[in-house]
Amino acid sequence: MMKAILPSAAAFWLCASSPSCVAQDVVTALYLSTGDAAKAKQTAQDLSSAYDRNNRAETAWRNFHHSYQVAHPELPGLRFASDFRVAFAQKNLASAFPLEKEAATVELSAEDRQKAESLHREMLEAKRALEQAQKSWSDYWHQLVLDHVPPSPNGGIVTLPSGKSAYDSVCVG
Repeated sequence: MMKAILPSAAAFWLCASSPSCVAQDVVTALYLSTGDAAKAKQTAQDLSSAYDRNNRAETAWRNFHHSYQVAHPELPGLRFASDFRVAFAQKNLASAFPLEKEAATVELSAEDRQKAESLHREMLEAKRALEQAQKSWSDYWHQLVLDHVPPSPNGGIVTLPSGKSAYDSVCVG
């Protein structure tokens, strides 16, 4: 069984990135094998899952930060130290030196420290996973177009991050 997709996103990206690309009325259709279709679906699901995980992690971190700020109104602009032992805010001092500042701090409880470390670590891991999923998705679609679109003598050469080169026949200059 073959599945047909219109690589509109890939075609648009390739055309938009090429200054000599002229708008075309015909877009090449890719006919995918069942295996290619399954891989395309899995890659899209991985990217969607990575976006969801990243959004949940960022929301959880923002909620924790907001709740800690609300609990400590005396620390406007609250920030956490990298070891999560203290939260602090800078205060401007009324002195002759305008850049002189004082930091007001509050020590985090063991429970808050553990929660902050865990949420921050998850946020960083989710961001890395999203970046990897975006790269995988991009690499997969570029490879798919290069593997399935026939070369054109008028096309340019495209080199993928993997080092593979092929003709760019989507945009003819």
